[in-house]
Amino acid sequence: MQSTDMNLLLALDVLLREESVTVAGEKMGLSAPAMSRTLLRARKLMGDPILVRAGKRLVPTPRALELKGRIRALADEARSIVHSREAISLAEMERTFTIRADESTASVFSTTIMERLNEKAPRMRLRFLCRTDESIESLREGSSDLEFVTRSMAGPEIKMQLLGRVKHVGAVRAGHVLAREKITAAKFAAQRHIAAGRMGKPRGPIDFALEKLGLTRTIGLWVPSFLPALVAAATSDLVASVPEYFASSAVSLFGLHLFRIPLELEPVTLLQAWHPRLDADPAHRLLRECTHQAFQEKKSRSLGR
Repeated sequence: MQSTDMNLLLALDVLLREESVTVAGEKMGLSAPAMSRTLLRARKLMGDPILVRAGKRLVPTPRALELKGRIRALADEARSIVHSREAISLAEMERTFTIRADESTASVFSTTIMERLNEKAPRMRLRFLCRTDESIESLREGSSDLEFVTRSMAGPEIKMQLLGRVKHVGAVRAGHVLAREKITAAKFAAQRHIAAGRMGKPRGPIDFALEKLGLTRTIGLWVPSFLPALVAAATSDLVASVPEYFASSAVSLFGLHLFRIPLELEPVTLLQAWHPRLDADPAHRLLRECTHQAFQEKKSRSLGR
């Protein structure tokens, strides 16, 4: 690739990120007129306006949106090739990783991952964001560095590593009827339940397993995640069904009684997912290693019981 072509690729990447000729020019060390000329060259090369004015700002065209992720990946790869000799010690590197995860996963594993990461990279930080949908566009766009997902959520180009297979357990307050007697599928179904973490889905694996036995359950409360489900179970007669690693960490905090759900339920596969552009990055590789280690440590204490 000629240097002019590489510069054009890098400039186009910055333009699409910033959606501003002035800001992109500042980041590239170019004047606004020079960056405008660069945008004109890119338009001619691609046969597309790339960025068009909408009021006081520029917005990408559909073609630009389609190529944005690929352009960013190519630009990041080009930068890594150019700067490969300028390796920075992980112990000196300052970086903030953004991780998208559900609330229960973040609450149980965030500090452990951070502690493992800071053992080798004390200046690195973690920012956890809650997953509110099953989209992986944030990985493609670069707004998140790592996500905890199930296999059904992953895209074809996304890199993945298995973290574990998660069982769900039932949770009720101390003194609940299910805490005092042997639990059958019928007794389990007869209680009022809490639905958590469904992402808008009206039914889940428990409902399907009950249907196979000719049973149904009544949902008395819907909550967005597993944490409020445990709080609700601890303060009512409702039954919560939550990941075992989360429930085992919160059982003493909320005074809960845990039990095996009397149904044939497949464990949920949990993976960490990242975009290929970060695959060879030493800092990101360390993050993935620390994440995998944290899950394996928890599995040996809780999931394997």
